[in-house]
Amino acid sequence: MRREFEIEIKECDRAIEDLNRNHKRLGNGKLAVLAVIAAMVVLGITNGFGFTLCIGILAFFEIYLLLAVIHWKVEKLLNENTIKRKINGDYIDRMDGNWGHFSDKGDEYIDRSHNYSFDLDIFGENSLFQYLNTTKTHYGRQQFVKDLTDPSYDLEKIKNRQKAVWELSSNKNFTVDLQFYGSLTDIQGDGAALIGLLKGEAGESVHPLTRYLLYLPIFSTVFMLAVFFMEVSALYIPAASLLAIHVLLGLYCFFKLSGDLNKITSAGYKIGEYARIFDLIERKTFECDELKSIKSKIISDDIKVSAAIIELNFVIMKIDARRNGLLFFLLNLFFLWDYSCLYSLRKWRGKYQNYVEGWFDALGQLESLLSFTNLSFVEENACIPEITENMAIVGEGIGHPLVNASQRVNNNVSQNNEIFIISGSNMSGKTTFLRTIGVNMVLGLAGGFCCGEKLSLPKVDIATSMRNFDNLAAGVSTFYAELERVKEIINKCKGGKAIFLIDEIFRGTNSKDRLEGAASVLKNLEAEGAMGVITTHDLELCNIADDMRIVNYSFNERYENNEIIFDYKLTKGKSDTTNAKFLMNKLGIIE
Repeated sequence: MRREFEIEIKECDRAIEDLNRNHKRLGNGKLAVLAVIAAMVVLGITNGFGFTLCIGILAFFEIYLLLAVIHWKVEKLLNENTIKRKINGDYIDRMDGNWGHFSDKGDEYIDRSHNYSFDLDIFGENSLFQYLNTTKTHYGRQQFVKDLTDPSYDLEKIKNRQKAVWELSSNKNFTVDLQFYGSLTDIQGDGAALIGLLKGEAGESVHPLTRYLLYLPIFSTVFMLAVFFMEVSALYIPAASLLAIHVLLGLYCFFKLSGDLNKITSAGYKIGEYARIFDLIERKTFECDELKSIKSKIISDDIKVSAAIIELNFVIMKIDARRNGLLFFLLNLFFLWDYSCLYSLRKWRGKYQNYVEGWFDALGQLESLLSFTNLSFVEENACIPEITENMAIVGEGIGHPLVNASQRVNNNVSQNNEIFIISGSNMSGKTTFLRTIGVNMVLGLAGGFCCGEKLSLPKVDIATSMRNFDNLAAGVSTFYAELERVKEIINKCKGGKAIFLIDEIFRGTNSKDRLEGAASVLKNLEAEGAMGVITTHDLELCNIADDMRIVNYSFNERYENNEIIFDYKLTKGKSDTTNAKFLMNKLGIIE
């Protein structure tokens, strides 16, 4: 797959180089033509504007306009190739582990109280969202966030989503094209506000009188032209009266009716660009039921969404013409332009308002699925997991997707309704293993690819306790915050409804209380039929393992030439090594 992205990048680079060269030539050509026009105007001023000179000026002005149009088109192509190059380059950056510069990190979705998202780095700096997100519209971004934090899909739905993700993984060009067209829209816009503008008010309709008013400017124009050319003085008063009616209607529309039009123009959404997105989807043939269902929201009742968006964009272009003050006055004075715009907008809403929400919801679903597909493009060690009702995690070669493949150590795991106590030294890989399990569950339960050769996961919730913080305003210490978190985990895990992942339990208290408390929590979780993983430095805690439901595992290290060497391999049994004193000695803290 890397080779395909590199080929696309090289093609974009060649196109950009050629377009830059042409862009510069056209710019110089425009300047040269303007210089010729200026010289001809000076010549005309000094020697008089003869017929030949006027024709020459007009001809060169037309040449300038032609060059300006071509220049604009080249600039547009240059921008498009730059966007395509970035999209393809981003995939290479993901492969090489250089994706930390991606600007969209989803910081606003960081929630320390969430069941798992804060502990598992779902949002924020170096997060799963930052790594995988390729949504380019507001609707796709919102759906991807929901799928990462609250998928709430049943087993059948997950399997259908897996089929969709698998099918999309073989359509790289479609994925890149959808990102490209999406990049031309305004992702910062409020999606709910846009849908509200397009749907309009409930019960909104076109007043019958409005339609007939649109014929008034035609009659008035013909009548006033006739009066002007025929010079019939008796008709001056009726003509002036018609003009006055135009003015009054225009003022009424300005003060009473134009608010709806002003909302559309002030919103600034790039509506027209959505036509290209929907056209791409309309032309795509899908095989699996999930993607067919999504497409059916876009193509329904013989309505072609791309054509509807083009129609809407034409209406908005009419409305935009009002922004020029003088033009606004003249258009409304002679053509009742606001009435015409309002009629066109409400007529469009009458045809499509019942479909609008479904269109953008479908777009959001598709973009989110494509983001879950991305792991297969950048990671050779990616698989679609098996999701079952069994309380078991079985995997071969599973790893953390945010750790680059060149540095990552993968592990096999087989956990069948068990509680793992994982012991080990500092930096040995315990916490990373917890997050490996958690992040792959998040991806798998949303129907996406996981980082592993083979993986089977249970259809249950995830509950974590890894990062706990004090709250001075509420008078809550770090230790008390952890107690509350652990209590939530115990409640969530009742009846085997969730898998728990707890890192270094009760690290904020003394060793005696920590050991007793941790042992009690494990016994409670075992009694509730819970399954999960807990890490610890306290090797004494490992003594409660019974090798039936509670099993010891560890990460270990060895020492060579006064250096620690970690293998990051999950090993059966408790740890028999420690490294705290070695590290303190190495840093000169103790001797």
